[in-house]
Amino acid sequence: MNKVILLQIVSNFISEILKFFCSSHVRTLAEIEDELFRMTKAFIREIVKAYLELADEAILKDKTSRKQRGLVVERRDDKRSVYTIFGDISFDRTYYFDKSHDKYVYPLDEALGLDKYERISKTVTVKLVETAGQVSYAKSSSNVTSGELSKQTVKNKIHSLNLEALKTKVPEKRSAHVLHIDADEDHVSLQEGRSTNLPLICIYEGTFKEGSKNRCINPIYMSGYGKDADEFWLEVTDRIYDLYDPEDIKDIYIHGDGANWIRQGINWLPESKLVLDKFHLNKAILESTARQPEKRRYIYRAINTNDLNSFKKISFEMLNDALDEKERRRIKDFRRYITNNWQSITIRNEEDCGSSSPEGHVSHVLSSRLSSRPMAWSRKGLKAMSALRAYICSGGKVTSEQVKKKDQEGENADKRHKFTLNLGDIFGSVASELGCITVLKTGKVTPLYTSLKGICHSGFDF
Repeated sequence: MNKVILLQIVSNFISEILKFFCSSHVRTLAEIEDELFRMTKAFIREIVKAYLELADEAILKDKTSRKQRGLVVERRDDKRSVYTIFGDISFDRTYYFDKSHDKYVYPLDEALGLDKYERISKTVTVKLVETAGQVSYAKSSSNVTSGELSKQTVKNKIHSLNLEALKTKVPEKRSAHVLHIDADEDHVSLQEGRSTNLPLICIYEGTFKEGSKNRCINPIYMSGYGKDADEFWLEVTDRIYDLYDPEDIKDIYIHGDGANWIRQGINWLPESKLVLDKFHLNKAILESTARQPEKRRYIYRAINTNDLNSFKKISFEMLNDALDEKERRRIKDFRRYITNNWQSITIRNEEDCGSSSPEGHVSHVLSSRLSSRPMAWSRKGLKAMSALRAYICSGGKVTSEQVKKKDQEGENADKRHKFTLNLGDIFGSVASELGCITVLKTGKVTPLYTSLKGICHSGFDF
């Protein structure tokens, strides 16, 4: 591999572009975009392949450094392919025996940060994972790779996410006197034929008005799939104290439907108080009074005046007026639900608990991707996707560290062979040769001149 080959690659690229524009008819903008995009990606694949093989050759020729590191050539021209954002790039590299560590290595792979069985670049993997958090696996592949990778490949990348790394970070602890926690759950179908509950929590500092909607301030979402209530609330507590200075927190309001797993939150957060959210309260009232709508006003009046005795009296009247046993059971369940949650209902009459929307969070974070369309999930996929959705909706950005399996963390960072490779002379000489092209020598600034100058002054670092 030498500058002649590099020059040929660049010259072919330029010739292909010029030939494209030499057509006797005017190219449409769509044609120009499609063809130049295709040509450019093909050119980048070729130049990257050349660069990598030049780097491998430079390592081979650097006998002094290899001797210091105890690297002995085992064989040449081992092929490797990696799918990148430019497409599939195949290159040859040299296999060595590392006498210092008594093992076989590919120094080029280690220098590039490529893991042993990595077939897709981390940049592509990040894009696939981020996109799969919004759309199906098949659409993710279509959007990112034009369908060149299978939906099974996307699924595998989701399943291998480092879930412990999916946590939004803040530069320093926030200060807040009041925190709100909305807690609810989604119901998701499993591939094994059953459905499962998927708990979700949103931690935020209150709401603000944006048009006709209320928006949460600094929302942080957490998914609790596969965890028992105590384990989940322990994680929530740790997260709050990671994000906020506990000395500043005066009140924490836990909004929800009063389910047992939600009520356990007050055992973990001493500053917390339960608040039955209005959605579930209104739903319970409407369902229980479906046949006796005239009773609703009295129920609301009893709640708004903290009059539990009046509520009990009204509920007994409803029982007496019930038309059948089914309605009586519904009213009894309603009465029990309200009396058991009376304190968390009437707290709104005494304190400013803020607005809440646990159902809205579930719909936005979970249902939109997991249950709003007919689909069924494996338990592993559900755990990974729910954690990913919570992370993305908290404002998190997927990084290469999160798409790397936990057992691969730092795999190449500590044992990477570093070489000083003087490839600048080769690429610099190619740039000089390109400078002899007539259109560049004239100095007249044209679109073609600008494009070719860009090629001349592009650099590569290793």
